[in-house]
Amino acid sequence: MVRLLFSAILATTFSIYQQVEACNVPVFRYALERWQSDEYELVILHNQDLTPSEKTKIESIAKRTRARNGSLNLRVRVYDLRTELEPKLNQFWTSYASSNQSTAALLLYSANAREVPDRIVSITPFSKIDADSLVDSPARKLLQERILSGDSAVWIFVTSGNQEEDEEAYKRLEDQIAWNKANLSLPNQDVLEADEFFDKENPIELRLDFSIVKVNRNDPREQFFVDMLMQSESDLEELDQPMAFPVIGRGRVLYALVGKGIYKETIEMASKFVVGPCSCQVKDQNPGFDLLMNTDWDSQVTGKEIAKPLEKNQKAPILIQIPAGK
Repeated sequence: MVRLLFSAILATTFSIYQQVEACNVPVFRYALERWQSDEYELVILHNQDLTPSEKTKIESIAKRTRARNGSLNLRVRVYDLRTELEPKLNQFWTSYASSNQSTAALLLYSANAREVPDRIVSITPFSKIDADSLVDSPARKLLQERILSGDSAVWIFVTSGNQEEDEEAYKRLEDQIAWNKANLSLPNQDVLEADEFFDKENPIELRLDFSIVKVNRNDPREQFFVDMLMQSESDLEELDQPMAFPVIGRGRVLYALVGKGIYKETIEMASKFVVGPCSCQVKDQNPGFDLLMNTDWDSQVTGKEIAKPLEKNQKAPILIQIPAGK
């Protein structure tokens, strides 16, 4: 069955958020300049004293986080099951320890990722965690480069392993992206420069462009990246079909297209949303979740601290249904 996730993606495309002051800046540009990426949480669960090597590994991850003047959107927390009593964390340990008694690494999505079913990205023996592949990967580096070069959106294409299905889906995505680049347009420059939300100091070229980053779901270097994508919906991991995830701003994944759902109409509608006016400036009222990325977005985008976000809008978004795949 074709799966299309986070159907709220198209709400702002049709100016549903009319109660918010109009903004002509494209969604992808506004997101890049103003939407701070949410923090993941890495919880180290242990019921015995940590070894020196474990402490060293924890420190090597923690020093890259924002809390330590790094650029990684991650908080690291050490949780001693012998003295701390948070029921949910103890429950995680009970399930994990049934097959493994070693120190565990529990990676959680941000609490702001409301569409994600239980916040769990992965739980694994801490000894198997590679600090470098946790905080970054080749595909995430390429994603960062594409966004900072000015791409409106980068589509992450996750292969299924079925070569024929993967090639067909990739071709549909590639062809429609080419059509979008040729037929969609950005607001007139004069209109943009007159908009109070337009940042004239942003050194990144404002242009309409899309690209694709292909990821093999079995690539060990991309384990955490793939986990972030596949665990964002309760049964995505069970589907052996190619998937495409549009990513904008500071690594915000909007939704997933799966299998035959990767086709002309759905790709076009997503692209129109991305390059359309940012009718709702409140990040939490837009669909999706942020990726874990080791990127100093502020200095790359403007070289200064991003302005404080607008106050939350009190009205709930209106959801519309994305049409089913052919």
